[in-house]
Amino acid sequence: MNLKGMETSIQYHLILLLLPYLTLVFSVTPVIGQSTYRESQFRKLTTKCLTDQNKTTEKASSRLECSILCISRDECEYFTYCNGRCYMHRLFHDKYIEDYDCNCSSYISAKGNDKGWQKVFEVTENSFTRNLIYLYWDKFPIEKVEFRLKRSIDYVITFNGIGTNSTSWFQKDKIISESHPTWYPVQFIFHENFSNLSIKIVYANNRWTDVKRKSGNEEKYDFSHKDEVGSK
Repeated sequence: MNLKGMETSIQYHLILLLLPYLTLVFSVTPVIGQSTYRESQFRKLTTKCLTDQNKTTEKASSRLECSILCISRDECEYFTYCNGRCYMHRLFHDKYIEDYDCNCSSYISAKGNDKGWQKVFEVTENSFTRNLIYLYWDKFPIEKVEFRLKRSIDYVITFNGIGTNSTSWFQKDKIISESHPTWYPVQFIFHENFSNLSIKIVYANNRWTDVKRKSGNEEKYDFSHKDEVGSK
């Protein structure tokens, strides 16, 4: 999308990788493209501003100039133009960021990597990095979500992402395919708030995978598992 309107038809997919880290990415695949402008990488949001204390602020005479300022900075993938001021933000944050209504124009990057995938979040034992896209999940036509459990082998579940929000895709009835049917999941639990992530999968045969935040102020997480031979 450029700053004047939709010029590109885009499909989105999501991938979730779990263990030893948790990562969510989505795919941006242009199907019909007319615009060659770099600002077409941005998708317009409703009038929202961010509670981001680490933003970069510059003067700008227009939204277009603000977009050019953002594009010129490698770390800028979200910008807000407001009364001659251009506020530029990183896409990934290691703390929970909220948005709020404001009388400004905001745009978020809709580009992916060379294969069209864009990470949405990643969790390790010592960090939780979030892409601002989780705030605007319903602004993107998500088609699929892929969950990947990385241990001795990769265990992959693909979900239907159509019509979902940032957590509702994580359901048994939305499973499209899975790589190991013997690990068939029977229950999914995804905490609703990205500020305090908690994920659990219960499989058949009394197996489970659990990821949850440790108590305290720091972003530290427990990754635990149980299979047929016990917990790990």
